[in-house]
Amino acid sequence: MRWMVFTGLTLLLPVVALAQEAAQGHSPQRNQLPAPTAEPDNVQAYAPPAAREDEGPTSEDRGPAQQHFILATHTDTLAQEDNPPTVGNAPPEKIALDKRIKIALIHDVQNDGLSKDTQNHALAFELIYLNWGAVTQSQLEARRGHYFTNTWTNRDAKGDFVAYFQYRQVKSREIVRTLTEPMLGVKGTVRSYFAVVGKAYLAYGPVASWRFTIRRGDTVVAEAKSFIW
Repeated sequence: MRWMVFTGLTLLLPVVALAQEAAQGHSPQRNQLPAPTAEPDNVQAYAPPAAREDEGPTSEDRGPAQQHFILATHTDTLAQEDNPPTVGNAPPEKIALDKRIKIALIHDVQNDGLSKDTQNHALAFELIYLNWGAVTQSQLEARRGHYFTNTWTNRDAKGDFVAYFQYRQVKSREIVRTLTEPMLGVKGTVRSYFAVVGKAYLAYGPVASWRFTIRRGDTVVAEAKSFIW
């Protein structure tokens, strides 16, 4: 019985203290919240988001595949030039092919942005990988294109090279465009990635012929090209 009386007194003590404070004109301490405010009358307070000119992937939101590629993405004015670059008017090159530097494989994938039913699971996976991360239709169109993975080997001492990818596209015919990538400290097998995507692909079409070269300084030391180059 004693413990029941003690418990009852313990519960009553806070109530008695609050009653005494109220009688003396003191209110119990509570957290004070700021007074509520009305929504602003200014309609410009909620301006719509700024429109983006291009909803395609940026350098920050490209997918895992595009991060590796040197990309041609936009159109150019080569067709309007009096003497656009072609195979026939290319400047002379220094060529000294080195047997220790070999181009082993040129692998290309054309991603036209369409869903294809294919029994080739490897190809299906590559298309999924190239489009990975694209959400909007404009992002998918920005990833449409022709992708080239070039595998090559330097069996000599470690050295600095530049990979050149020259190509002609279906709609621009004889015009030759070039993408380059510095490859520093290369020894053993490496890959160079190039792709024509987005507006450049939509305007000029897929790659019709190509030439891939490895250069040490200003000298071509390895070369591979398509049959009709």
